[in-house]
Amino acid sequence: MAKKPIFDTSVFPDYAARIEDILLSCLFPSVIFYELVATSIDDSTLQKYERWRVLANKNKLLINPTASDWWETSKAIRRLYLMNSEQPTKIKTLRNDALIARLAVMHDGFVVTHDVDDFQIIQKVMPNLQIMAAADFFEH
Repeated sequence: MAKKPIFDTSVFPDYAARIEDILLSCLFPSVIFYELVATSIDDSTLQKYERWRVLANKNKLLINPTASDWWETSKAIRRLYLMNSEQPTKIKTLRNDALIARLAVMHDGFVVTHDVDDFQIIQKVMPNLQIMAAADFFEH
């Protein structure tokens, strides 16, 4: 089975219509819907994301972090702090991204993002993480 893309929240403003076209070939961590809905979106966008969430759930494409995922992700973030290779304020911004990365690794997916550099930081403690720039993904 081929790896499925997981779209980081950064990709949605530029590619939401294209994502909708391939919705059933993607994985959707619930944390992505959390990030999308917790922003200042209009009612029609909220309704669209709700339709997507229901469809992803129905097709077993919605992935929720387990207690183990939360625990292992917190340990990965801790390792980043201990490495002292990034500013602590930067690492703090990577917490949700690290959970998305964990889910990608655990569910045989890969992350599509505009923030490749952020996920490369996470990759230091999750070497099996595969990352693709959004422009590269959508240009193929």
